[in-house]
Amino acid sequence: FTGSGGKTTALFQLARQLTTFSSVLVTASSHLGTWQTSLADHHRITNQISDLENLPSNGVTLITGEVDGERTKPVNEIIINWLRAKSKTDHLPLLIEADGSRQKSLKAPAEHEPPIPEFSELVIHVTGLSGLGKQLNNEHVHRAEIFSQLSGLVIGETVTAQALFTYLTHSQGALKDIPPNAKRVALLNQADTPELLSIGGGLAHDLLN
Repeated sequence: FTGSGGKTTALFQLARQLTTFSSVLVTASSHLGTWQTSLADHHRITNQISDLENLPSNGVTLITGEVDGERTKPVNEIIINWLRAKSKTDHLPLLIEADGSRQKSLKAPAEHEPPIPEFSELVIHVTGLSGLGKQLNNEHVHRAEIFSQLSGLVIGETVTAQALFTYLTHSQGALKDIPPNAKRVALLNQADTPELLSIGGGLAHDLLN
């Protein structure tokens, strides 16, 4: 999961649905807010593989790095690869949060973002449509300057559906760092009004074409 605007909530909603069939592993190659750890049934903090002995066999298990203030640290590459191997061996879903957005509806990736593992088979980019109609600034958009460069909007202008479409289809925007063989999904979230539902439908149509 990458992007912004309800990414963590969407990830855990999917995890809950998947527990109908099996236990689910969740981890993060980016920071999580400590309050978000309560969305899982079990939380394991790890720096080494030995910390992952006897993982719970039911529900949603979240694996993160150490807690640092109000955030958890990302897990390292060794842990990520171990979890991937376990998910394959035990036939378990593995969901990975691979982006941070500081609770903003919209964001653009910095040079080092998003940290998507190369083995990822499906990448879901979440976008908060509640950011439409807002001014392009750091209050409403995480990394607003980069979003400006990618979308063609000037800082202070209103975020439009066209600008969002440009960002979503930009190789350095929503498509950045997605492995070439991974399936790509755009999740247009926070369509909480009839107007946003209509705009979201139009965006979905354009993205599919």
